[in-house]
Amino acid sequence: YVSRYHLKDSARHVILGTQQFKPNEFASQINLSTENAWGILRCVIDICRKLDEGKYLILKDPNKQVIRVYSLPDGTFSSDEDEEEDDDEEDVEEEEEDEEN
Repeated sequence: YVSRYHLKDSARHVILGTQQFKPNEFASQINLSTENAWGILRCVIDICRKLDEGKYLILKDPNKQVIRVYSLPDGTFSSDEDEEEDDDEEDVEEEEEDEEN
């Protein structure tokens, strides 16, 4: 489950929670026939291979039998991870300095 970080900011989001499903249970919920699953995957792969190099988001519309592919700007999803890694490195450096003193 995802929500906007700030109401007016459509670019930043926060993960509220996740849910896990067993593959057969999930397939049953979305009315996916397991016999057709490999054919559907092959179709999605073919569509993705035709796209230009870049970062994309594949999203199934929960109310329709539609899968949408959205092109994402460079750096999407990586800036937050980079900031977190930088913060972690700073914390480690501060701890090392404290241990030396």
